[in-house]
Amino acid sequence: MRTVLKFFKVFGLVAVAVGWITIITSITVNPWFSIFRNALSDLGALGLERGIVFNTGIFAASVLGILYSIYLMTCLRSRLGAASSSIFLIGAIHLTLVSLFPEGTYPHRFVSYEFFILVGVAVLLIGFSLIIEGGRTWGLLSILLSIIGFTSAFIVPWPSVGLLEVFAITLLTAWLVLMFLYHLRCEG
Repeated sequence: MRTVLKFFKVFGLVAVAVGWITIITSITVNPWFSIFRNALSDLGALGLERGIVFNTGIFAASVLGILYSIYLMTCLRSRLGAASSSIFLIGAIHLTLVSLFPEGTYPHRFVSYEFFILVGVAVLLIGFSLIIEGGRTWGLLSILLSIIGFTSAFIVPWPSVGLLEVFAITLLTAWLVLMFLYHLRCEG
């Protein structure tokens, strides 16, 4: 079982790759969409003919994110690591809810905001966990990415929610690459 779980370390990178492919594909098939006016969730809005592209892709990315969070739970050894991995899991579940409750349904806005907040908090706490577990540089980089994300969300006058979401997903991508390198180093 431990050998199978080690394979899960790639699911973070695959999840974010599926997310980016989904976003790019959805923008391509919806020429009305503008990253300067819309939220990404508009690509999967209730009743939108091609909304299934966005919602299916986000669902697939969330399942991969859930599997990655299970891996995190097995490799982070501290109590804080277990707790922060659990928060990441809850964030990934919220991404599932984003796909199941598309734009235009009552809970969409809540689950979408909660996804970004939970994942940002998880990255921050995983950073502290990595420091506790001896990965000082890795932990500090995680904390820095989270602080950049939260600070920028509040102080930058974003012209659209979509641009803020792309920025947050870019930071998440950087963090997942960082974590993949950390996993390789720790297991190698």
